[in-house]
Amino acid sequence: MRIDLTAPWKSRDLLLLWVLACGVMACGGYRMEGPGSPPDPLDDGWAVSSLQAEGMNPERLAELEHKLKAGDYPAPDSLLIARNGKLVYERYWNGFSRDKPHDLRSATKSITSMLTGIALERKLLPGVDTSVLPLLGRYAPVKNADERKERLTLRHLLQMRTGLSCNDWQEDSPGKEERMYDSRDWVKFILDLPMAEEPGQSSAYCTGGVVVLGALVEDAAGVPFPEFSRNHLFEPLGITRFEWQEAGGGRTDTGGHLHLRPRDFARLGQVMLDGGRWRGEQLVPEAWVKESTTGGHPMGDSKYGYLWWSNTFGIAGTPVDAYFARGNGGQYLFVFPSLNLVAVFTGSFYNEPESALALELCGRFVLTSALGM
Repeated sequence: MRIDLTAPWKSRDLLLLWVLACGVMACGGYRMEGPGSPPDPLDDGWAVSSLQAEGMNPERLAELEHKLKAGDYPAPDSLLIARNGKLVYERYWNGFSRDKPHDLRSATKSITSMLTGIALERKLLPGVDTSVLPLLGRYAPVKNADERKERLTLRHLLQMRTGLSCNDWQEDSPGKEERMYDSRDWVKFILDLPMAEEPGQSSAYCTGGVVVLGALVEDAAGVPFPEFSRNHLFEPLGITRFEWQEAGGGRTDTGGHLHLRPRDFARLGQVMLDGGRWRGEQLVPEAWVKESTTGGHPMGDSKYGYLWWSNTFGIAGTPVDAYFARGNGGQYLFVFPSLNLVAVFTGSFYNEPESALALELCGRFVLTSALGM
């Protein structure tokens, strides 16, 4: 699969791309010194540098800022770029600033994957091929008993190949996320669903399965999921401001709505790019980073690993491999290993075709800049 990120935005069917991607305007930057100026140095662990010093073409980002100001594109809420481990570009629009946490929507799922890998490394969970139901005995007996349900594993939850009647992209799906949100206990709601097929048979985008995954980590750790995330990922990274949304039944919504500041969102991408390390400290197992982001099964317009998307993007005939987190409204965390590049977009285009606009902006301006075009 390949997405041509350099096709003109106005000529593309963004509505179709948005449906495949996720179901998923006043312009005024937070800093106006020009794209060649480094971001502000803060005491947050980020080294800063300039686009030029890290081998990027600032003219492409200047062009982007001009087009946003002219209204050629609707502005995202933020765009941040890190190259060679250094923050080189940071801009905010639409009243947002670096100090305002942003709702990451389904991009949260990829962070849940990172934390699952940490729990497995610490032997809190037996392994990805462990059956789910025995670990969640408090919900027994589940409805719609089925031998196939007994074969549901952590791997199936991570890959969104559960076999449950749960597909957020189908309006009539019994497990569609809006129906789960209306239930009193989200985990029980998902576990009680009927089976549609054998686990692992095919992929279906199911937010509820990620909520079940979060409950498994929470029970194994013996602490609430937000506390686990603080102790083993956020605090070691210096991330002090974050907010997880509660889920029905006293759980945590590990499938969406985590709020983070964009600079903190970007450092999670840098951790992945650096094989699970931040400033030399191993936080996420390196093997988990690789396993989560390589291979995968077809899902919509891309492939899906362990709650991470992957694709090869075509930039003026040059293929660039990427893996990424994404969420409704325009939340994207792109990691481009071959370019040693991380790019973060946040947006407020909820349930709008422009939710996929970051694909266009990243291709036409960020990646062309990184490729020296």
